[in-house]
This record gives sequence, C-alpha cells and structure tokens, in this order.
Amino acid sequence: MERQKYQLSPNVRIISDPESETAMVYHTLYGNPRIVNDESLRFLDFFRQPASAEEISKICDGDPRDIIREFAEIFFLVKPCFDEKKFLREKKEQQLAQVQERRTIDRMGLAISDLCNFGCAHCIHFQPAIDSGQVLPMYQRAFPQLNMTWETAKRCVDQYVVLMREQGRTHGKIHFGNAEPLVNWPVIERVLEYCSKMDDVSFEFAINTNMVLMTRQIAEAFKRYQVRIATSLDGAQTANDTIRITRGGQGTFARILKKFDHLAEIGYPLDGFSITVTRGNFELIDTDILDLAIERRMTSIAFDYDLVGLVHVPVEKRIAKLMRLKKYANEHGIDFFGTWDSPFRNLTSESLLSGDYAFCAAIQGKALEFNVDGSIKICSHTTTTVGHIDSFDEMFEEESGLMQIVASRFPGTDEYCSGCKIEGLCGGQCHVTREVVSRSVSEEQQKLFVDMCDFYRKITKALAIEYIRSNGTVAVDNRQTCTL
Repeated sequence: MERQKYQLSPNVRIISDPESETAMVYHTLYGNPRIVNDESLRFLDFFRQPASAEEISKICDGDPRDIIREFAEIFFLVKPCFDEKKFLREKKEQQLAQVQERRTIDRMGLAISDLCNFGCAHCIHFQPAIDSGQVLPMYQRAFPQLNMTWETAKRCVDQYVVLMREQGRTHGKIHFGNAEPLVNWPVIERVLEYCSKMDDVSFEFAINTNMVLMTRQIAEAFKRYQVRIATSLDGAQTANDTIRITRGGQGTFARILKKFDHLAEIGYPLDGFSITVTRGNFELIDTDILDLAIERRMTSIAFDYDLVGLVHVPVEKRIAKLMRLKKYANEHGIDFFGTWDSPFRNLTSESLLSGDYAFCAAIQGKALEFNVDGSIKICSHTTTTVGHIDSFDEMFEEESGLMQIVASRFPGTDEYCSGCKIEGLCGGQCHVTREVVSRSVSEEQQKLFVDMCDFYRKITKALAIEYIRSNGTVAVDNRQTCTL
C-alpha cells in the first residue's frame, strides 16, 4: 500500500527577516500566517517534491507526522494534484448564495448630498465618470438633484430595516456621506430622530464631513445620538492648505481646528482624523501632524495615499514615509491605518477558509449606498450603480450587478491577480482604482493599476517584517530536529 504523500503548496510564500532569524510563512489564497524559525523552513523545504512521513522520518530525528498534520491543516502541505482554487471556488459559491439570499448586508450608507462647500481637486467623490480631460469640479456642473429628500431617505432606511429584521438582526449601522453631508443637515437630523424611535432596532451612526458647516446645535446632536465623526486634516497647516481648500482657493486648516475645539468644549472630542496625501502635499507631510494628534490625546489616524494620483512618487519612497510615520504614531499610542494595510490585515485575520474577507466590506456584499435619487451603489466613492430603491429585490437576482461584482472580486478568482504574492489577501485592490483604470485613456493613468499592485505587495511585506519583529515567537513548534 502506497504511503500518503504531501508536497509544498505552490501558493506558500515566505517572508524572511534575517535580523530576528525568523520568517513568516503564509498561503497566498488562504492566509494562515505562521512565524517560524530556520528549522521549520528546512522541514518545509523537504516537500519541494512529494514525500511521505516515512520518507521524511529517515532524515529527521523523531516522528514527523504531527508537524506534517499541522502544516497540512493550514494547507502549507497539500496532497499532489489537490486543486486549491477549486476548493476556494466552492467557498465562493457559499458566499454568493448568502448574498443572493440577502443575508450579508450589515450596513447602509446614505449619500445625503452631492454638494460640497470645499473645492479640493483630489476628492475621490468628484472624479469624472470618464477621463475626458475635463477640469470643471462637479460642484460647478448642472445636475437635476443634489440633495436627498426626506421621503427618499425614509424609504431607504425602511428597506434596510426590513433586511435587518429578515436576518434577525437588532442592531444596524448607518453612514452619512458623499460630498459634504452637512449641506443637507435637516434630512440627516430627521433620519436620526426617526431611527431613535424604533423599539426593536438600535443603530450606530457615522458621518464623513469636513465639519466647517457644523454649528453648536449640530455638534450637540452628534453627541446626543453618538454619531461617530470621520473628518480630514491633510497635514499641518501648510500641507493641509495646499490641497484642502475652499471653492475660492483658501486654506481650511484653521477652520477645521476650530470645529475640533467646539467638539471638545461640549465633551465630545474627536478620537482622530484622516490624512489624505496627494502629489501636492506628499513632501509636506511629516510627524508634525501626528504631534497635533498627540497633543489633543487622539488615538486613531487614518492615513491614505491618493488612490488615483501618486504614480510619480516611487513606491519605495511612499512606503518609507508610511512606515516611519506609523512607527512614530504607534510609539505614542496612536493606531495608524488606511486602505494600504488592507491586505496585511486580511493576512493576519481569520483564514479565508473559516471566515470571509475581501479588499473591503463593499465588495463582499456587506454594504449598500443609497444615492440622492434612490439609486444604489456598493460604496460612496464608486460610480457603478447596482440597483434602485424602486426595484430593490432585483438587486439580489443571480445576474444582477451586485452579484456580478461580488462574484468577480472574490479573493483568488480574478485571473489578472493569479499567482500574485498577496492574491487572496488583496482581492484585486480598491474597486475605485479599478474603475479609474478601466475608463482611462491617458498613458499615465494606465500605469496606475500596475503601480498600485507593486505598492500593495511591498507595503504588505514591510508590515509583515515589522510584525515578525514584534511577535518573534515560533508559532509552529518543531517537534524534531532535522539532520541535514
């Protein structure tokens, strides 16, 4: 009888750190990272060709079956001819069934206004639908409807509550976003009041706002309804005022800080803010903006490079700045994160075989964003619509736009990404980046996707090495000594 043989999975990757003399081993599709030492690496190396436990025992002291079983359970070792992508596709079918059965949606967004009082050229919400060379900001263009009505907002909330009740959920999440939601504050306030009166469902609220339109009354309402506020300050004064400007071109730093102060005065201070970095302020961003957060006892900074316009800055330079600022922030007790660490967060989270993840919740089929006119997208920044409140049920049909997006973006099923070092962990990048690339006609924009792929791979490696050094224990014990 032939002994069972195993071989090293072709999807196993190793990130070595000579400084700690350890390495992170992980599966490009399933995750399952393990920090191991050289002995474990040598053990895995024996399986470059198919081998059985009996064959390995001849070159190792002790019985290798336990550690073979451990590595097989996390798919570092697989049986010859085992189809790992087929195995993953079977899991995808389970997730698609859940989406189609309306069981995955756990949050909703209300794109409450398409107007903004700022004139930031980098705003992802105002990227043109096609790369026509048009420079006219969206807030200066003619649109039939720019603010969501209360009637539309109520219909959207009611539909979301129906979904929650179908799923047996008693707690929901509502996010107010798009351009500048406070332009349409009266409708936001009515939504908050309406939701707070529901007996069987509770809500947590969040809003993305530049805060300049926030009055004392609005601030008090945010506190009363515990609305989580996400706002941006794109560097210290010079860096921020270079890119975050009013329609007339004036800087906004002082105005934003004044609103920070208003929230602190009423006992509802911010715990952090977002920083967007573009080609305009890249060289101006430094630790001084973190010092401001430290001084205000903040604990959270969301830092992100412009998803559609930093190709001119070398990837290595971007990563060096990120890692330096992250180290500084972490040393002062500040969580420092962004879309750039999405693949790494997926890598170090639950395995895709026992849980589920993608680049973001939107392309997992977990989020719906209702536009001002009742049309529906998967997130506030994308231009792709997947349905409408008037025909809500059609969105969950097998051939719908929502189902197509979720199916095409399931980790490990995108042919473009096949073989990538972070294939399943990244899941094909941000949907907005892919949109910009697909509609682009300029050579510069065509470089974007390849550039971002390189960026995500290298920043994930840098984060993994940092993780190895801070968690330098061998996660998979060696139960034998290999005689080399």
